[in-house]
Amino acid sequence: MKDSNIKSKKSSSDSENPVKNIIPEMPKDKRTKAYKEWIEKYGEQSSDSTNIPEMPKDKRTKAYKDWVKQYGNVISNVEKSVKKTNEIKKVKTKINKTKLIDLVNSFVDFINSEEWFHKRKEIEDLKSKINLSLKKSDSDSEESKELKSTFFQTLKNYSHKKRKHFNELSSNQKENLHKREELIQKIKDLIVVDENSNKLYSKFKLLKEEWHNVGQVPITDRNNIWETYRHHVSKFYDFLHLNRDLRDLDYKHNYEEKLKIIERAEKLDKVDDIIKASRDLNDLHRLWKNELGPVARQYSNELWSRFQKASHKIHSKRQDFQKEISNVQEVNFEKKQNVIAKMRDLTTSNAKTHSDWQNKIKDFEKLKVEFQNIKNLHRNKNKKSWDDFRIATKAFNTNKNDFYKNQKKELKKSIDLKKGLIQEVKNILEKNKISESSGRLKAIQEEWKKVGYLPRKISNSLWDEFKPIVNRYYDILKSGAINLNIDEQKIYDEKSKFISKIKFTKKKSTSEEVRDTFNLLIQEWNELEETNLNSSKILNNNLLKKISSIIKSLEIETNEKNDLIFDFELQLSKADSEEMNKKIMFIKRKISELEDESNQFQNNLEFFSNSSIENPLFKNVSSKIESINEKVEFWKARLRKIKSV
Repeated sequence: MKDSNIKSKKSSSDSENPVKNIIPEMPKDKRTKAYKEWIEKYGEQSSDSTNIPEMPKDKRTKAYKDWVKQYGNVISNVEKSVKKTNEIKKVKTKINKTKLIDLVNSFVDFINSEEWFHKRKEIEDLKSKINLSLKKSDSDSEESKELKSTFFQTLKNYSHKKRKHFNELSSNQKENLHKREELIQKIKDLIVVDENSNKLYSKFKLLKEEWHNVGQVPITDRNNIWETYRHHVSKFYDFLHLNRDLRDLDYKHNYEEKLKIIERAEKLDKVDDIIKASRDLNDLHRLWKNELGPVARQYSNELWSRFQKASHKIHSKRQDFQKEISNVQEVNFEKKQNVIAKMRDLTTSNAKTHSDWQNKIKDFEKLKVEFQNIKNLHRNKNKKSWDDFRIATKAFNTNKNDFYKNQKKELKKSIDLKKGLIQEVKNILEKNKISESSGRLKAIQEEWKKVGYLPRKISNSLWDEFKPIVNRYYDILKSGAINLNIDEQKIYDEKSKFISKIKFTKKKSTSEEVRDTFNLLIQEWNELEETNLNSSKILNNNLLKKISSIIKSLEIETNEKNDLIFDFELQLSKADSEEMNKKIMFIKRKISELEDESNQFQNNLEFFSNSSIENPLFKNVSSKIESINEKVEFWKARLRKIKSV
């Protein structure tokens, strides 16, 4: 008995009640969170589980075996139900993720397909669904970020493809217009050809077929090009005096083509989209009127009546559609309200930087355009939409203005930073610490770029102060002015001020007046004291740049401008023998190249006989030789000037 009691105790401690493990006791207070969670998890099994008595502890007893026979299946079902509930929750979570992945993949496939242009409606639907799914998804997860990146990159590619497609369409239409103009010219040329009538008509038929195979032309030119074509076709018929057989052939062709148009019009009755059907019907009427000629008189009324009957069905459907316009107005009202909701979302979203606010402003402007493009609302609904729109716009502008008012402190800080950098560069120049400060100046330029946002006007003003002193630093570094003593530095500064003060306000001057003015100026320049050779070169180049920019702005002939600039360049360079030698070598090389080219063309002329003088190719080669010889004389004149100096 002792052993059995021991075993019984061990059995009771090791075994657990499976019913209690599966369905715990229901909380008594219905207001608690624990009660709601219990109902959500075990509510469906509660009716079964509450009637099950506690399982006997000793598995060796008859009572335990009877309990298992009676309630074992119930416990199994409860376990399965709980397991199934957990699996459903996992599957739902997985479905939500899978749905977004499928939407993005479908979106990518549509845009990358060859038929993307005809699937624009499906693409727009997918875009709306993806935007909605992105809002609901966990935006912090890596998978959501990757999907979002893929979606927006594909959307960018889609916009590029649309823009490229419409540009190509416009280019093709212009090319088609040019082709049609050429075909009209060929039809005109047929009238003056002395050939057999049948051969002429065969050529005309080919041109006419080619005309109909050419695609669309720009809409602004369609009526004009068609009327021109029809006029010259009529003139061709009159000129040729077509016999009845040839005219009947044309009538037969027009009859067959008009039958095809009628059949297409009759099929439009089965199209669900009445707007598209109406648009296609208008295209068919344009083809009937503009692209096809007449048919035999006995068929004319019959064909037109049949075409009118098919058109009347589409017109009736369009009228019925107009009667249901109130539904369309309701849909448009909902669209406008959705746009306003997006505007409110933009207003409430946080933006902490100028860049963020600029992006928000761009998005808000797009929404405003989208709102304004939605037309056709009932008067009362339209008033409400505009009232909501004004309120949303006012709220957005208020938030924007509040942000930029709070930016004044940041602006002052940024202004002080940039002014400090300007002062630091000035100190480097004043203390003549040029060579040892090159690293610091680069760092100053990097710090300048990293300073926060400033309004354009203030930023430009500070930049106009900062840029010249940085340029002066590098000019000094490049010119060798870093080695100047105090006296030479004064001369360098004096000459720089001399250049900056040069002005010439008389726009309408003769070349002689300009020459006299700047000759005096260069004479005054040469009277100033000199610094070292490197600094002198830099200063002379700066002076020449200033004189050249003034001359180019004057209202005189281009050749005279170039001559003046060249003459002043010689005056400023004549003391530098190395520079003058470079100019001479350049001009001699140029003259040599031109003379070689002229000799080549002269050799080509030997292939023409005396009777070829009127040949266009002969004239073209002769013209090129004359042009080259003129250039040779031009460069020789410049070489003589240099040598005279």
